Amino acid sequence: MVVFFCGTLQIVVLHLFIITEAFAALHKKSGDNCYFGSAECKCQKVPYNLLKVDCSGRRLHALPVFNTSVIWIDLSNNEISNISSGFPRNVSYINLSDNNIQELVMHPFHGLFNLKTLNLERNMINITMVYSGLFADLTSLTELSLKGNIQDKFKPTVIKDDVFSELKSLETLKIDGPANVTFGKGFQSITMLQKLDLSGITGNCSFQRISHNMFLNMPKLTYVDVSACDILDIEEGAFGKLQYLEHLDVSHNKQLGFASLPNITHNLNKTSIRVLRGNGINCLSGIGTKILKRHFENLKHTNISEIYFEKNRLEQLEPGAFRLLPNTIDIISFGENKLTQGRYILDYFFLQNIRVYNISVQLRPAPFPESIFERCAEKTDVLHANKQYFDNEDIQEKEGNKYESMMNDFIGSKWNEHHVTFYIPKTLEVLYANMSRLYRTIPEFGINATGGRELYAQDNFLYSWDGPIHGMENIKIMDLSNNFCSHISKSFLKYARGLTTLRMSKNDIGKSLSSDVEGEIFKNTVSMEVLDLSYNNIVDLSAPMFKNLERLQTLNLQNNQLSTWRVKVDHMKSIQFINLKQNRLTTFGKEAQMSLTKLFQITNLSIDLSGNQFLCSCDSVHFLEWITGYRNRFVHFNRYECSSTSSHKFNFSDADNSLKLLKKNCKSYLVIYIVTSVAVAIMFSIIFGIFLLKNKWKIRYVIYRFKQRFKTYTGHSIIPQADSPSYEYDIMISYSAKELSFVLTDVIPRLENEAGFQLYVKDRDEPAGISCGEAIMEAIQKSKRVVCLVTKSFLKSTWQDYELNMSRMEAIEDRENLNFVHLILFPDVCNGSISIQTLDLVRQDCFSEYPEEECAFDDFWETLISHIKELNRH
Repeated sequence: MVVFFCGTLQIVVLHLFIITEAFAALHKKSGDNCYFGSAECKCQKVPYNLLKVDCSGRRLHALPVFNTSVIWIDLSNNEISNISSGFPRNVSYINLSDNNIQELVMHPFHGLFNLKTLNLERNMINITMVYSGLFADLTSLTELSLKGNIQDKFKPTVIKDDVFSELKSLETLKIDGPANVTFGKGFQSITMLQKLDLSGITGNCSFQRISHNMFLNMPKLTYVDVSACDILDIEEGAFGKLQYLEHLDVSHNKQLGFASLPNITHNLNKTSIRVLRGNGINCLSGIGTKILKRHFENLKHTNISEIYFEKNRLEQLEPGAFRLLPNTIDIISFGENKLTQGRYILDYFFLQNIRVYNISVQLRPAPFPESIFERCAEKTDVLHANKQYFDNEDIQEKEGNKYESMMNDFIGSKWNEHHVTFYIPKTLEVLYANMSRLYRTIPEFGINATGGRELYAQDNFLYSWDGPIHGMENIKIMDLSNNFCSHISKSFLKYARGLTTLRMSKNDIGKSLSSDVEGEIFKNTVSMEVLDLSYNNIVDLSAPMFKNLERLQTLNLQNNQLSTWRVKVDHMKSIQFINLKQNRLTTFGKEAQMSLTKLFQITNLSIDLSGNQFLCSCDSVHFLEWITGYRNRFVHFNRYECSSTSSHKFNFSDADNSLKLLKKNCKSYLVIYIVTSVAVAIMFSIIFGIFLLKNKWKIRYVIYRFKQRFKTYTGHSIIPQADSPSYEYDIMISYSAKELSFVLTDVIPRLENEAGFQLYVKDRDEPAGISCGEAIMEAIQKSKRVVCLVTKSFLKSTWQDYELNMSRMEAIEDRENLNFVHLILFPDVCNGSISIQTLDLVRQDCFSEYPEEECAFDDFWETLISHIKELNRH
């Protein structure tokens, strides 16, 4: 093939070299790797034995020699400086972004009649130096990107329209916007041009003014992006001449201000505008801004469907501004502003076709330190005597007067006395209100929003969910995560029958859920598929908690404090995943095992129990055998671990052998245990009478300990063993009811808040549902120490006498150290008579006297704290 171009023999030889297959042999290796000469690339075959080649990020300094089967080339992020050696003539896509190209010499695009996309972004090409004929052969090119090539924005740069006029098929042009940019008459020849991207976000843009005829030679534009161009002024009607304009982005021109909107929107009713983006057209810092009616006046007769005014310090809208928007409005986004409530919210009712409304992230401050040091003076509105805007208050009051009257009645009503209803546009489907400074309870109210589907209200301060919310039957997705909520009523979700996804993570509703013994909270959420209750301090869940969630697929209870699992789930025929990661589960009871086994047989259920500490002992053999048998259903099974209180070792990564060894050990252990139990029973029967006569407290203690061991053997005990190396509480505080105020004002602040001890305070921590005696013994055995506040009322109290003596017996019989109990003797008993048991502890120096003088209080507490810490170290 002989090629003549500009009569240069060198070019002829060059192109003959390119099309010679012998110099571009393709050597295949394993996988997608391929070679073009010494260049290693990634290749992908496409139909007709053609190739897509990715040579990006290979540190290439020169173009590889490609053969004619290559139709797609990515050479981005290399060190190529010269592209005059040419490309295969059938190529349709070339990406040369992020290289070192400075000049486009010797017609590098000669013969590329099939090229459709050419990307030359972020090189060092001087656009002023382009020459006629450079693009002459690119007759099929539809997209050209030259962004990021201007190195010095102060250096004059000329966009030569006669050169670009050669691109007859061009539809998308992405180019830098130099100062005093113009698009000459040559662009009239590009009749297919629809998209013009001058954005300074992805390139360099520095022109400060848009004149009314800037786009005069591009009448077919449908998309214009002039964001981040340091624009100070836009002449009236600059975009109004673009008949086909659908998308306009003037974002991040911080000095335009809302005052520029009338000029920007002038004559947009003569265009096909659908989307208007004005994000960040105000300075980063300053007092709140306001959208006036005059800013939206020109939009009234357009067909615009989407408006974005994010990051504008927007605080208020003038009442009536929303009413100037056309009925075609589908999406409004005011995210990342500082909106406060005002009368403008009454106008929501008039947005009859809105589908998505975004008022999210109203808490985020301006970026620091940019907001401090920026030089920015946004354009402000100049007041003028225009009756259209300043003398129409009577008209404004009459407009929608009936609806405003109704809403004013609503505002004047009290939440707790009336059932109120919000009237929301029926078409509104999605409301983004996350991080929107919502601070209050959620009371009983109604919403009239038949089209509502999604509500995002996470990251606010909705601290109590009372409800119920009437009219939410059609809501499918609701997110209330991270709202500092500590209460959810049993009727809150009464009308949420259509809810499929509910996220309530990172709150504190554990107590409310634990108290719902009949499963009333989720009783009506029969369509639920995804439920997230993670990070909620949930201690217990009743068996019927999720009794009506038959369609549930994902249940997330991660990072709670569940120690037992008795929730019925065998009715969930669609369940796929239960996340119980990072809880306090030590085993699963037989009933729970049977329930989950049924689901394993009919579903693909998987369970994550990572981060729980399992009880590995003879009492849990059945559980370990069960979980090992279904190990493929438990996520990260090999990483599971036994608790530190386990009597046997169990390696979950070698579960089969560990299970065999455990069963073997437990058989011999059972014989020893039975013999020991019989011997203990005989011995106990002999000495029972002696103990009964000699020491009633010791008898009570032994009886309790026997009951405890029996419960442990049968697998129902939740009390840690006496030889456990760790305890749930550092100190149990024993006191009479009359000393409760002293405990709250002095003991807790001194020992728990300042010293960091974990205290057991019965009025705060006593579990419900068990007898007082059992509660006392559980507290004693879960505590590392017992501190008794000995006053006259303490000595007269039966239960405090019980606490003192049981603690003393625990110290003697189990801890073998009377230092387990420490008495604080108050002045009213120091000089009086005390019991024999108290005197025994006094003789052992297990006491301290509480001073009468207030000046000695600090020394007393410091000494006591040091004493307890010293005992703990030993």
